[in-house]
Amino acid sequence: TINNAILMTVIMACAMGCTTTPRLRTSSTATVAGATDTQASTNASAQAQVHPTAIADSMTSHVLVGSWPEGGGNGIIMRTPHYLLRLSLREEPFRDRIPDFMEACFAAYASALGPITNPDEPLEMYVFGERSLWEKWTRKKLGRDAEIYIGLGKGGYTTDSVSVLYDIGRFDAQTIAAHEGWHQFSQQTLQHPLPTWLEEGIACYMEGTRLSRDGGPSTFRPWRNFERWSELREAVRADELSPLGELLDGTPQEYLQDGKNSLLTYYAQVWALVQFLRDGESGKYRESFSQLIQDAASGKLAGRLAASKAIIGKKGRERAVQLRTGNAVILEYFNPDFATFSDEYSTFVKAITARGAGDRIFRGEFPLVPAGSPSNSAAVAPAATPA
Repeated sequence: TINNAILMTVIMACAMGCTTTPRLRTSSTATVAGATDTQASTNASAQAQVHPTAIADSMTSHVLVGSWPEGGGNGIIMRTPHYLLRLSLREEPFRDRIPDFMEACFAAYASALGPITNPDEPLEMYVFGERSLWEKWTRKKLGRDAEIYIGLGKGGYTTDSVSVLYDIGRFDAQTIAAHEGWHQFSQQTLQHPLPTWLEEGIACYMEGTRLSRDGGPSTFRPWRNFERWSELREAVRADELSPLGELLDGTPQEYLQDGKNSLLTYYAQVWALVQFLRDGESGKYRESFSQLIQDAASGKLAGRLAASKAIIGKKGRERAVQLRTGNAVILEYFNPDFATFSDEYSTFVKAITARGAGDRIFRGEFPLVPAGSPSNSAAVAPAATPA
């Protein structure tokens, strides 16, 4: 049976149709065009002496590997510089844009929060055209645990760096793919895991990658997340925000127990917290945020928390290393005065949900125009990196 720690990570399905959990891995392969899914694995084994990433980085364009019968009638397998994609979406034009979209997401994952070394292996993603096919595959691969995943909402899950999704419409499907893609990427690249609130907040931040409407390149504008912003605004108006300390101590599982709306507010708040760490207080925490990501990537995060002078007591430091909840990372990396930090965050949330901010959020612009600036200038979020 699946334990509570794993169950906690699958709760995301009820919030937006995605789930993140550890430990399932199908073989990562770099393959040749014209193969079926079975033939792809055989061809890859013949190239085992060549590292998959080396093959990927040498590619100048996406490669159609072959058909994917398990995915449905229009199922295909695509190799891109950083992904092995199995795609069978109902709209073929949308399906055919997913490879470019995921590469745009990857560019954001690898650079938006500071440079992160690429994964050693290509990332795998399955997107089924029908839920029934997704359920069949999930039951085949996960056995007894499959019902837990199938019963939690819609959209799919990620486990051991493999995302298994299904088509729930163009907008929602790309949002989930961008969100789950971060979980894939972080599982492959970060030697030390981030706190749960930060891992989920960054995944929501990466939802700012969107397909263009005119067929042009996908773009990454992290403020362009009207859905999370709207949920945040409604929680502010209803006075339903969690105090920051409770937010950091909580888990998605605990928020789900209070209902779906509570869980949606949780994700909106952690999305806003990542935006605050990037752009709040005139960007004063941005450099520390980048350092935190670098420490997680290089395996230095736990050591820094264990030696922290900002975290009180030996037990407090041990707890900071062992658990993925709490304010230890805030104290060590951002501000040892948690009350002041909390007040700054609260002020930021109220400001970005004030009247007039929504139009700028919809355009993907930084909603807090500096004092004295014209309303339409200096509005793009600081250091926003186009993919």
